[in-house]
Amino acid sequence: MADGLFYLDTREPHLVTDVAAVTMTTTAKALYPAGAFPVLGGQYFNRPGKAIKIGLWLKFTLGATPGNLSFNVHWGTGADANGTLICTAGTPIAATASVTKCAYLEFTVRCITTGTAGTLQGTGWCIADQALFTTPLTTLPIMIPMAGAAASASLDLTAANIVSVQVLQSGTAATVQVQSMEVEALN
Repeated sequence: MADGLFYLDTREPHLVTDVAAVTMTTTAKALYPAGAFPVLGGQYFNRPGKAIKIGLWLKFTLGATPGNLSFNVHWGTGADANGTLICTAGTPIAATASVTKCAYLEFTVRCITTGTAGTLQGTGWCIADQALFTTPLTTLPIMIPMAGAAASASLDLTAANIVSVQVLQSGTAATVQVQSMEVEALN
């Protein structure tokens, strides 16, 4: 017997090949195209508490001057730096030069208020190969946002948008590639 109408449901589409590598810049870059994300429709976040969880396995290839890395989560079309910011990682973390290493990101995005002026709250974490960052990582996992969860600015939850995880980098000559993505409807 089910406990009400609450469930976990892995959403399609399921990735069967790596997403094309993204060349990172100081502008937020979408980690996956909109077509690789489940169609949520304009009424997915139709009640407070409705949530979605996104898990991403990433491969970073960093050049000689990678600078710092940071992550954002947006509600929008899925294009680079598009939509309303749901959450940001906070302080960027210094990346190691000339390495190819993996990381795992996980975000939960929950509806706080609904409608054309709704709000979402995003929380997440990142764990990575310790050689990806120059700082001794006694701080793993990296909590996102670092300063604590907060609701987004007002956004239109009736629009057929997606949750877009995006990366920023302050250095040069670096790419990131999504090798696995799992999206779960939480309730």
